[in-house]
Formats: sequence, structure tokens, C-alpha cells
Amino acid sequence: MDTRATKAALAIVPMASVMLGVSLTGSNRAYPEPDPLAHTIESTLEQSVYQLIDTYCIGCHGEDRSRAGVRFDGLNDIGSIMERIEDLKLAREMLSIHQMPPDNKAQPTEHERLIMIQWLDQALEYTPPTGEIDPGWYTIHRLNKSEYRNTLRDLLGINTRIHDVADALPQDDVGYGFDNIADVLTVSPLHMEAYLDAAERAVDIALGPEVTVSTEPRLIQRIQRQGNGRPLRQNGQFFTTNGALRATLDVPVTGDYELSLYTWGTQGGEDLPNLSLRIDDKQIASIGVQATSEAEAEHHTFPVTLTRGKHDVAAHFTNDYWVPNVADRNLAIDGFSIAGPVSEVSITRTRLYRELLADQPDSPEEARAHATDFAADFLPRAYRRPAAQEEIDSLLSLYDNAIRTGHTHEFGVRQMMTAVLVSPSFLYRSTDNPTSANPQSVYTLSDHELASRLSYFLWSSMPDGELTKLADAGRLTQDAVLLQQIDRMLADERADAFVENFAGQWLLLRNLPSIEIDPDLFPSYTPGLRKDMQTEAVLFFGDVLRADRSILDLLSANDVFVNERLAEHYSIPGVVGDSFRKVTLEPGSVRGGVLTMASTLTVTSNPTRTSPVKRGLYVLEQLLGSAPPPPPADIPRLEQSAQALGESASLRDQLKAHLTDTSCASCHVRMDPIGLAMENFDAVGQWRDAYPDAEIDSFGVLPGGIEFDGPIQLKDILLGREDAFREHLAGELLTYAIGRGTEPFDRPAVRSITQQTKAQGDTLAAMIRAIALSDTFRTCRGRESR
Repeated sequence: MDTRATKAALAIVPMASVMLGVSLTGSNRAYPEPDPLAHTIESTLEQSVYQLIDTYCIGCHGEDRSRAGVRFDGLNDIGSIMERIEDLKLAREMLSIHQMPPDNKAQPTEHERLIMIQWLDQALEYTPPTGEIDPGWYTIHRLNKSEYRNTLRDLLGINTRIHDVADALPQDDVGYGFDNIADVLTVSPLHMEAYLDAAERAVDIALGPEVTVSTEPRLIQRIQRQGNGRPLRQNGQFFTTNGALRATLDVPVTGDYELSLYTWGTQGGEDLPNLSLRIDDKQIASIGVQATSEAEAEHHTFPVTLTRGKHDVAAHFTNDYWVPNVADRNLAIDGFSIAGPVSEVSITRTRLYRELLADQPDSPEEARAHATDFAADFLPRAYRRPAAQEEIDSLLSLYDNAIRTGHTHEFGVRQMMTAVLVSPSFLYRSTDNPTSANPQSVYTLSDHELASRLSYFLWSSMPDGELTKLADAGRLTQDAVLLQQIDRMLADERADAFVENFAGQWLLLRNLPSIEIDPDLFPSYTPGLRKDMQTEAVLFFGDVLRADRSILDLLSANDVFVNERLAEHYSIPGVVGDSFRKVTLEPGSVRGGVLTMASTLTVTSNPTRTSPVKRGLYVLEQLLGSAPPPPPADIPRLEQSAQALGESASLRDQLKAHLTDTSCASCHVRMDPIGLAMENFDAVGQWRDAYPDAEIDSFGVLPGGIEFDGPIQLKDILLGREDAFREHLAGELLTYAIGRGTEPFDRPAVRSITQQTKAQGDTLAAMIRAIALSDTFRTCRGRESR
């Protein structure tokens, strides 16, 4: 038996502790349950920070000498750190302003100073996971692009797959890894211009453009004359050769129209001059023209049904005939016009138009009453709360002004809709907290505020009719009702937005299109394969959610979602076709879970090669929430290390070069072994047994001398640290749910959420329920002025 594998298997739990930077000697006696953050603080102290303290601080602030009464000796666990908290606050301040160490003492490098400051920040912000829950504040929250798009879809019935009215909005900023963080969702003048344009376009799509039924012909504009001849007065031409009048019509709505024109000609030979009318190159009429002068011009009308959109229309002269001094057949076409739509019954109206404007009022009084009813119905849905009478009256004043200035009832209603869609009450989510400036006052969200927070959490959209009715009745704040609604909403297809938006950002799937993989080195990496990679990750996360699978399946699972192309990439036989399906893996497969998905492996690669550093960082940061500090600014690139070592240096040797620098070693000793364990996967996640010119060594040693080998044992390590993973996932999910980054004071709430999750089956749905029932989700307090 492989002794390295045996040692790794026997040491999964302590090994994982070290991988996270957890002290094997720190007691953490105050907290009987695992506390990953305390462990991280302790181990970072043990592995990197205490050496720096000993080098630069203990000489003046130790047991033998404690200048100003400040001591740093004896720091070993979270309890001793908390006992010295005041000394550490002073140290943080003095280090940050370069007052310590004194100028006449040895100075740390900037990176060493940064390591100490970041550890001090983490220690000073530490909050025990037990204690009273502080719900934190609620920041007024602008709808991001995804939320805006989905809200217009559900409010107006717009098919956003065809009409993406949010596409022209400025890109949203990202905070704490997500684009729905209230503090970074600012509004610029560019935003306001874009919102107005988007609102007008949305109304136009939802109702269709405003058109008037008419049989009055209008000259077609921008006509192109093709063929020889002389121009006529109404954009026409007297053709002396075969030719055509051609134009592109932009038809506003599907309906019945009439094309018309005047024509005359001169006969030569036996046949009459022929006029052919064509729409989109299909002939709809052919006429032999008998009139021989403009005074006798024939007027022809052609009823046609046109669909909304652009159409090519053309009137052709098709049978020119000329015998010198004997016969000359010519044709004049003029006054090429269109009328319509010619009847209301023929128009294909949108669903919202039929519901709202199909029955036109017979009098000004009926029109005003209809506008009032519309405002009373539309405002509460758009604002996601009951509308105040002042808001309704203000909206009606806009309608009244439109009518006074001679506009139609329909125009007035459109103006009302547009105004609502650019209103702050539509663009923002907020609470009616009367004590929002008082940090000591806790406010409980109203039923409508809770409905809105829940719907944007799970659907990235507005509450639907059922949620709104429950909020109107004051029942949504009841635990049983809230839980029933969560289950209903997760089963709804609108919850796909949660899967795509949360998983897409947490797992960095959105970054995949920006990874420029070298096509010459990896020809199999096509746009189609890249899309398959993203699809697999979304389907897998969605299955973990909806099938009530354990959240630990995200780390290691016995199935994958593949189509034929991705199955070939994974060397999985028997999958045919473009459709995705769940495939159970053979025992011992290296696949299964997010870590060995092609999307994860590609997004953590460089264009021409793998990146063990990025892959190790991904595990620490995205899966375990234990990101190391940023590297020093002057650190050499890996390629420069390779040049210094010679062309024969392996990737492992190049990475070892960084470990000779103590300021680099403290982080790379954790990251690099993790990334090297996945070296059998190339830059696009395809398995390889060896490099082109060398064997692959996936063996690794983590701090503490713990050995492991390859991705399967790495997954075992992660499963051994399930508490750290669960707590990190809960923090990420809570951040996404409430739209603000978690703070140290949120740790008791996060711990409560993880405990409830584990007790209720350890599923994503259980974690979502625990978040929605938490005080952090259902209440808020005032925020200190900044």
C-alpha cells in the first residue's frame, strides 16, 4: 500500500487544520465548537507573524523588557490574543504610521509590515461566534442590471431574452465578490440618462409603439431609384430602362396596411409596360399599365399584411423594350405610399396593451377614471409596497398635463409608466425605518419590505402576486408562511437567477469568458466548450440546491453534468448529443465537485499554462475563506524565476524559488501544494498523465509536515474541514442575501445559520431557510454616520 496515501488518509483532520493555517497546538478552549476564524488567527500567528514579532518587537516588548507597559510575548491562542487586545491596538497604529520599530532598530520590509498589519486587523476585528446577534444596517439598494432586467420582465411582461432593455446600462461595480452590494451600487449622470432611455424603450416594447389607425396614404421616405430615367415630383421616376423604386419600411406593429402608387407608361411592341410590386423580394402583384400620360395616370392600391419590423418594398419596371426609331417601352412610377395600420382589429397588440388600452374611453371623464385606476394598480406593483395617495396624485398630475397639452389618453398613460420606471421608488429598495441614524434602535422589516428582500434574494426580481397578497394580509412575517414561500420560490424557474448570479460570482464562472486561453496550445478550447463548462457548473449547483443534496457535494460528488463535447473533454464514454445529462462517475474518478470542474480549472489558469498559485488561492479564498495577504509589489514573475534557474527547471522548482523569501513563504507554503495537487489537469481542465517532457509530481507537503498526493486526497482534506467550508459558504450566501458585506459582528449570526443548516440536513435550501429566518435578514438597525 502507498504509505504516503496512508499517512494522508490518517491525517485528514489535522492536515486540513494546517492547510487553513490552523495551529495544531492552539487550544481555543473558550469555544468548544470548531471556530475556523480563531484557528486561522492562531495559525497565522504561529506560522508567520510571531517570527516577525520576535524579530522586530520582543526586544523592547517582552517578558524581560516591556517599554510603556506593552508586551507581545505569550501570544499563542485566541484567549491570550484577546487579553492583549489594547496592546495590539496600539501596535496596529504605530506600525501603520511607521513609528514602530524605531528608526534606530531593524526595520521590516513593506510586505512584512503588511503581513503584521493584516493579521492585527483580523485579530482586532475578531468576534466570538457566540453571543447576541447584531442585525447590522440596511443600505438603500439600487437595482443592479440583472435585477432591473428581471423586474421589467415580471412587471411589464417583456421577453428579456429578445429585448434586453438593461443591456445599455453601465456595468455594475462589485463589492465583496458580488454585484448586488448596496454600498457600491452608486448612480451617476450616465446612469440616469441610461435609465430614462431604458424606461422609454421598455414601455415601447411592453405596449408596442403608439400608432394611429389611418387610411391616409403617406409618401414612403428614403426611396432609392435603381435604373435609368428622370426623377418625378413625388419621389418617383420615369424609367427608360428596367429598374425599381426601393425602400426599407420600419413597420411599427403587425397589422393590415395599404401600399399605393401612380403609374403610366409608353407602349412599345406588343406588350403593355409591366409593373411588379414586391415585398422582401416576393412578388405580390403584377400589372400591365395602360395609361400613357401623367394626366391619365392609374392609381393602384395593394392591401398587405405586414409584420412588425423591417421590410424591403420595391416597385419594378420589368419589361423594357427599345427598337431605335421604331419602338420604346417605358414606365413611370410615382407617389409610392403606405397607409395604415388601416384597422384596429388587424393590429397584433401586446398582452399588456390588450389588458390596459384595448377599450378606449368614450369621454374625458372615463379617461381620467381609467388613469386613476391604472395609477392605483401599477404604482404598488412597481414600488413593491402600498402607494401613498400623494404618490398617486403626483402621477395623475403628469397625465393631466399631457391631456391639457393636446395629447391622447394613450400618450398620457405611457408618460405615467415611463415616470414610474425612472422613479427612485422603483430603482431602489429601501426600508421605512424611522430611526435609521440610530445604531441602538432595531427595526423589523415590514411584510412588504421582507417580501422584496426575499424575492430579490431568490429571484433577483420583484415579489409576485402571491407574495404581495401575503404581505398585504400581514402574514409573510409568520415563520411557517415564510418557510412555505421559500420552498415555493426555490421550485419556481425564476430561482434560476439565484443559481446563475450567486454561483456565477462565488465560483468565478463569470470570469471564464475573459480568460484568453492560447488556441494554438489548446485547440479543443472553443467558444462552444467554454459555454459547456459554464453550463455544467450552473446545472450542478442547481441540482445540489433543488435535489436537496448535501452542500458537501459541492466539494466532492459522484456525478457530473455533461453533453457529448464536455464528456469527451473528460474522457467519459457513452454520452451522445448536445443535451446535458447527469452521469454517475466510476469509483475512483478524479471528477466530481466544483474543484475539478473544467470551468474552475480554466478560470484559475494562465493563457499558456496552469497556475498552481491561482488554483491554491482559489481553494483558500473561494472555498474556505482563508485568503492570504496580497504579494509584495516587487515580487518577480514566475517566468523570471525560471530564467534564473535555467530552462530545465520544472514548475515545482520555479515555485520553490519563491519559498526562499520568508515574506513569500508564509503564503506560498499553503497555496502551492494545493495547486500542485491539481497539476494533472491542464490549463483547460483536461486530464494528463505527464508533461510533454517530464512526469507530473502531484505530491505535496503542507505546514506541519502533512503529506498528500493528488486531487482525490485534496478533496478528502476539504471534506475534513467541512466546518470551515460551511461557515464560509454561509457568510457568502448571507452577503448575497442582504446586499452588504459581512462584518465581524455578523459572526454569531453566521454561526447560528451554520448550526441550523447542519441540523436541518446540511443542504443549500436549509441554509437559505436559516438565513431568511435570521434576525440579520428580517431586521436591521441604524448605521453610524460615516
